[in-house]
Amino acid sequence: MDSISENGGEPKKQTIKLTLEYDGTDFAGWQVQPNQRTVQEELEKALFELTGEKIRVTAAGRTDAGVHALGQVVSFRTGSSYPPETFKKALNGITPKDILIHDAEAVPDRFCARRWATERTYRYRLSWSERAIGRQYVWHPWGYYDLDKMQKASEFLKGEHDFTSFCKERPGEENPISIVYDIQWIEKEDEIWFEITAVRFFHNMIRIILGTLLEVGAGKREPEDIRRLLKEKDRTLTGQTIPPHGLCFLRVKYDERKINAF
Repeated sequence: MDSISENGGEPKKQTIKLTLEYDGTDFAGWQVQPNQRTVQEELEKALFELTGEKIRVTAAGRTDAGVHALGQVVSFRTGSSYPPETFKKALNGITPKDILIHDAEAVPDRFCARRWATERTYRYRLSWSERAIGRQYVWHPWGYYDLDKMQKASEFLKGEHDFTSFCKERPGEENPISIVYDIQWIEKEDEIWFEITAVRFFHNMIRIILGTLLEVGAGKREPEDIRRLLKEKDRTLTGQTIPPHGLCFLRVKYDERKINAF
């Protein structure tokens, strides 16, 4: 369904912002990859079926294989004149059941889900007991961990830092500098939720951070070691990259004044 521009030329385009959740268990991550099932590919296939357009969507964050999302945000340009609510309803009828569109809205033409984001929040769920039901959403680390020490160590991560020591190296990418605004440890029955909010995150960053903090909790490192590891800028000195399935992209924040100016 196209909306023809006033001068009779190309269809007038609009920019749509979607908020969605997905179960990352059966996906090879967010980004399109050859011969792999990805969230981006499934969403773009659904948009093609709906509009007949080959649309490329942009996400606020590119999640890895096995990582879930409750509040992923994507944006795209379309020549279709469907109202946002139609996109929401129609896409939910086309996409597979492990993807769900929660909200759709029209936004300024220049809006970009990635570039306009001011902060992103992720949650990692640790379970102190093994489980069969729901095992794909939590990770059970063996052993005893001192939560007070892990909380103390987390404080050294707040603020602006170079996170080279805490992310997988990707040649050619910009320096991994970000600002961590907040870190919360939330106790839930037999679970601990680790929530971290930052301007941006880099490849495997949260899973390496938490793997290192668990070493602090196990008594293998001191909380103050985190400050030294940040300065060293050496991935080989930090902890393991823990499994992806406990990680969930929780939410993304934007400057609503810019969006509401539309």
